[in-house]
Amino acid sequence: MKRPGKKGPQAMQVNATLEEVTAAADGMSDKEFRIYMLQMIWSIKEDIKQQNQTMKDHFDNELRKQIQEAKDQLYREIEVIKNKQTEILEMQEAINQLKNSMENTTSRVEHLEDRTSDNEDKVFQLEKNIDSSARLLRNHEQNIQEIWDNIKRPNLRVIGIQEGTELQTKGMSSLFNEIIRENFPDLKNETESQILEAYRTPNVQNHKRSTPRHIIMKMPNIQNKERILKATRERKQITFRGKPIRITADLSTQTLKARRSWNNIFQTLKENGFLPRIVYPAKLSFRMEDEIKTFHDKQKFKEFAARKPSLQNILAKALQEEEMENNNENQQWEVGQ
Repeated sequence: MKRPGKKGPQAMQVNATLEEVTAAADGMSDKEFRIYMLQMIWSIKEDIKQQNQTMKDHFDNELRKQIQEAKDQLYREIEVIKNKQTEILEMQEAINQLKNSMENTTSRVEHLEDRTSDNEDKVFQLEKNIDSSARLLRNHEQNIQEIWDNIKRPNLRVIGIQEGTELQTKGMSSLFNEIIRENFPDLKNETESQILEAYRTPNVQNHKRSTPRHIIMKMPNIQNKERILKATRERKQITFRGKPIRITADLSTQTLKARRSWNNIFQTLKENGFLPRIVYPAKLSFRMEDEIKTFHDKQKFKEFAARKPSLQNILAKALQEEEMENNNENQQWEVGQ
């Protein structure tokens, strides 16, 4: 049985709408309809195939694009890693160099420390040698001073006798006897004509000097010298032919300096009733707590005073003035150097 229709399958469009297909099918035979349907199916398959191919191409393109982008990104990251690795290697190299430098520096520091230690040992030994030499020098000076003081101990120093007077008195012995008769008549029998030698010092007269040279008189023994000095202290004013003169012990320059160094302390003790005395050759003696205290070394005296608060308070000003004088002398010495 044929289905009536005006159009055959060949005349139908593959992509006809449902209405068009229905309308066309009404006029087709069964065979034509089957052919038509087969064509339609084949056309749909082709469309699907084409769409699949298009989608595949699209997906392939997208995938390739994404893969390429991923590869590019990976390459960039790899490049960054390589660069960072290079930087890391450079940093590692710098660290190694710094480490080597530090090791070298440490080695040099240790070497310098060793040298410094050696130098410190040498300096220490040198300081010990200097201290030892200074101590030996002080001992030597002290020994010389003691020898010189022992030589001078029997001597008297007469100050204020005009130059040439010994010629008028026909010698130093006559001059000495005249001084004794004028000032110490009680000692006349004991001391007259008892000088071993006498001379002026310095040996050569300086005519530009307005004051006369001192006269050194050597007594035969220390007892006579001490009797005259004691009488001099008791009389207080000594004269020769009515003019004032002075009679003192003949002391070395070092001993005079050592005696003068007690001046501030001596005066302070005297003002406070300690009855101080300078004992031959340069010792400080005073009474405290019903005892006689004697010191030949100022440092030992300061240590003693530090243990006696009452004495330390009395001497504070004198010791401070002495410290200032010592500092001034040291500064002047440094400037002179």
